Amino acid sequence: MYLRIVAVCLGFLIAASSPVFGDEANLQFQRIRGDYSSLIKSTRDKRYRDNWLRIIDEFRRFSNDHPTHSKGPAALYMAGRACEELYRISLAERDALQAAELFDDLDVKFPDSSLADDALVLSAKIYDSILKDSQEAVSRYSRVVSAYPGGDQVKPASEALSRLSPYALEAALNPPSAAAPEEEVANEIKMKPAGPIRLTGIRSEARSGFSRVVLELSGPVEFSYNTLPGNAEKNVSPRLYVDLRETTRVTTIQSNKVVNDPILDQIRTGQARPDQVRVVLDLHVLQDFRVFPLDNPARLVIDVAAQKTAWQESNPALQPLAPQPDRISKILQETPLVKDPAVDFTATTQNSELKLIVVDPGHGGKDPGAIGPNGVKEKDVVLAIGKILAQRLKNDLQCKVVLTRDRDKFLTLEERTGLANRLNADLFISVHANASHSRKTRGIETYYLNFSKNEDAASVAARENGITLKEVSDLEMILFDLMANSKINESSLLANKVQNGVVRELSDKYSHVKDHGVRQGPFHVLVGATMPSILVEAAYISNHREEARLTSRAYQERVARGIVNGVRSFAATLDMVAKK
Repeated sequence: MYLRIVAVCLGFLIAASSPVFGDEANLQFQRIRGDYSSLIKSTRDKRYRDNWLRIIDEFRRFSNDHPTHSKGPAALYMAGRACEELYRISLAERDALQAAELFDDLDVKFPDSSLADDALVLSAKIYDSILKDSQEAVSRYSRVVSAYPGGDQVKPASEALSRLSPYALEAALNPPSAAAPEEEVANEIKMKPAGPIRLTGIRSEARSGFSRVVLELSGPVEFSYNTLPGNAEKNVSPRLYVDLRETTRVTTIQSNKVVNDPILDQIRTGQARPDQVRVVLDLHVLQDFRVFPLDNPARLVIDVAAQKTAWQESNPALQPLAPQPDRISKILQETPLVKDPAVDFTATTQNSELKLIVVDPGHGGKDPGAIGPNGVKEKDVVLAIGKILAQRLKNDLQCKVVLTRDRDKFLTLEERTGLANRLNADLFISVHANASHSRKTRGIETYYLNFSKNEDAASVAARENGITLKEVSDLEMILFDLMANSKINESSLLANKVQNGVVRELSDKYSHVKDHGVRQGPFHVLVGATMPSILVEAAYISNHREEARLTSRAYQERVARGIVNGVRSFAATLDMVAKK
């Protein structure tokens, strides 16, 4: 008996000293996987982007730090799956693209892993169904068939190739049998996912005095540009073209997109050479222009102006691409916050009469916004409030009102302010519901656009915009476009008036209404608006009590009435100042 006990103890000691049992890297991987599992199960935590980014980064870092560990491929695979899950919540295509890139990395770094072909198929599905890039999908399915013929993903990859490209399937199933080793290596490298940069999207927007075209890219790109003069006698318009080197375009991009705003007539794209995309802007008028890159995500911005004073700094070649933060802060600090509008405020609006207001119910369509503990979606309650608000503004202020959306429809943030700019609206009011990690947090707050160095405010903006804190700095440059036609003073006044109106209206009926006041932040939905603009957070949908209130018609009516009262007070203040 004694010998048996000794033998068992020795067995435990040997097991404890073995690499598997005492493997610290393995324990680290299990911890990260446990955190990932907890995140998926938490209805609250998985709504916040920072939680997902932390898990993705930990999995990716583990794979990089332990490339020879048995869990290295699994960590990279889990990073891709986590990023894919993030896309299902954020519906941001850049998250889907990052997931595909992580899956591609697994094939490159761990081609001998049993997960390599699975990762390629997942990447191909993302390109096929989400990014709508069948060419990239075919490339990955073909690699599965040719490089992993004994894997369990050959059948689904072959079926996908039959649907997308029968020729590609035939080539993958029948590679040249007499190829020399060097040729086989060359073919394999050509099929690796690290190809040219992709032009994934083009969007345009008319602004005050100029038009902006944004080329969305899968990575940094080398480019050149030039202009061609117009000829009125031959009915030829002036043109500006940009050549993107080592670039292809996704098949969903229109080769000819009619814009027809005051400056820009149409945008044409073509594959000038196999490794170069040309984007041509046909213009009504051209007096000045600038072309500059931005990153996080990668994009190329083209601004075309009808006059040389359309923006403050017309020659970006003479300065850094992004202004220094201290310079931004100095400008914004010189813009006073409004405490007593009747005394401190100086109106810059030429016409104080409110003729047209754009009401923007946040989120919509594939973007549900924040979701309450009982499943109430932000997009639904803010649409209800927006419709009531629009009708009340029409009736009470006798002005025209346009809703950015009157149904469950998805709009980009740029499209919302773009509509207000095109209509030359007098005010832009975006309606939202807030969310917090703590279910106890409640209250009302109103935001206006400003670049704040306060980290908490920047975090809220990053979460609302679906970007990281690092990317918030990109907004600094965009804010400079606003300085030429600055509406910060008016927006501050409007925010104060609306915040006071909503809090007063709700407090008359409901208990425990907390006033968080007026705040500033770099919210994308407000960037680019050429009129006083605010974002109203009508309640915290993450709070049980306020979630229930948001679904109540009576509460929605009160919020709308409070906003109308604030707008009325704002208009009265403008009239009072204008008459002095």
